[in-house]
Amino acid sequence: MGDMINSITNTNVVNSAQQNIVSDNADLGKYEFLQLLVTQLKNQDPLSPMQSQDFAAQLAQFSSLERLMDIDNSLQQGMDADMLLAQTIHNTMATTFIGKEVLAYGDSFSLLSGESASLSFELNGSVKEATIEIYDENDQLVRTIKMTELEKGRHSVEWDGMDEAGNALNGGIYHFKVKAIDEQDNAVTVQTFTRGIVSAIKYEQGQPVLLVDGKEIYFGEVVQIG
Repeated sequence: MGDMINSITNTNVVNSAQQNIVSDNADLGKYEFLQLLVTQLKNQDPLSPMQSQDFAAQLAQFSSLERLMDIDNSLQQGMDADMLLAQTIHNTMATTFIGKEVLAYGDSFSLLSGESASLSFELNGSVKEATIEIYDENDQLVRTIKMTELEKGRHSVEWDGMDEAGNALNGGIYHFKVKAIDEQDNAVTVQTFTRGIVSAIKYEQGQPVLLVDGKEIYFGEVVQIG
C-alpha cells in the first residue's frame, strides 16, 4: 500500500509540474524541457526508476527540439536578410527610373492639351471585337474606339484627344476601360496599363513609389521600362 501511495504521489507531482510548465508556455522551449526532465528524475519511484531507454529517448527528443529551434532561428534570420537585400535592391533600382517612361498596371493616364495619348492593354485570348471606352475626371464617357480581330497579347491604340464630335478635349487625367468578346461572343479578360514619365521617387514604409504624370505607382506594379 505504501508503494502505491508513493507512486501516486510522485505521479501527481510530475503531472502538476507538467501542467505548470505547459500552462505558462504552450510551446516547450529548451529550458522548460530540461526543467520537466529534472522534475521527472527527482520524483521518480526509487523502486521503479526510469528505464535507461526511456531516459535516452527523452534526451534524443531534447536534442531534436534544440536542432529544430536552431534551424527555425537560422531560417528566420535568412528570410529577414533576404527581405532587407530585396528592399535595398528595389530602392536602388527605383532611383534609376527618374526621367524614363514606364508601363505599369492601371487604367488612368494624362492627356496634354492638343496632343494624343497611347493606351495599352493585354488580351487573355483572341477577340472578335474590342471596345475602348475613355472617361474624363468626372467619369463621363467622352470617346469610344472599336478594334476588331485582335490576337491574344499586348496591344496599343492611339487616341487623338478628341471627343465623339471631333472636338479637342482639355488636358487632364483620364481613364479607360476595354471590353472584348471572342468569336462566340464570350467576354475575354483584359488587363489595362498606364504609361508615363517618372518625375520623382518617394518612399512609403521603406517601399519606393514612383510619381508618374501626377499619379503614384508602386515599384511592383511596373511591367516595362522605356
